[in-house]
Amino acid sequence: MLHTKAAASIFGGVLLTLAVCQSATAAAAPEPCRDVPVEVMGASAAGHRLTCSAAKAAIGMLYRCGISLRKPLQVHVMPEVRHPLGGAIFGLFDIAQERVLVTAYANVAALARDTPYSALPPLAFYRSVIVHEVVHGILHQNYGRQPNTHAAYEYPAYALQVEALPPGVRDEFLQAFDQVAIKTNSVFSDTILAFDPFFFAARAYQHFKSAPDGCAHIRALLEGTADFVTGP
Repeated sequence: MLHTKAAASIFGGVLLTLAVCQSATAAAAPEPCRDVPVEVMGASAAGHRLTCSAAKAAIGMLYRCGISLRKPLQVHVMPEVRHPLGGAIFGLFDIAQERVLVTAYANVAALARDTPYSALPPLAFYRSVIVHEVVHGILHQNYGRQPNTHAAYEYPAYALQVEALPPGVRDEFLQAFDQVAIKTNSVFSDTILAFDPFFFAARAYQHFKSAPDGCAHIRALLEGTADFVTGP
């Protein structure tokens, strides 16, 4: 799950409660992406192309880590995505139905207001939202051991979301935070995620990129052996 300001105190990712998001998806049939095993529902023609491009980027980043989609994934673009325990959010991975839910582009700016995301070019940020949720969907198909913390779910999604931003946009986002703090190599926890998910995202990216093999961190999370994430 990608947190908004309003949802900053609500954990998520793939919801550990297995709750299903309550919002109606457009009734149109899913349209497949041309290059990747992903179907998109509820998007305009331009939205379909953007969603497929973002999904392809997420698939490519994880493929380079030796992690692949095991079966096709659906992405539902919706007027509003709501956390079952809270308000409107950018998106989530619905674990019960194994589908990605993302808020439509036109409605994202209001959610990003008064957050570090609001300063980013809207299309680049929105593409990163889709990357974030598709990463959750791919990892869901590959867990050897399900994580027992929200931080473990969110670390790879946030790290690869920031990685997916264009370099100049990424630098702009990272400059919104204390540089020493986001480069501090320490543990990730649900407390940090709840208190400041934006800082959590920046630090996850820095931690991932500073490692000799960032992919090893993601594989450790899949195997339940990561030592950089604390317990609940």
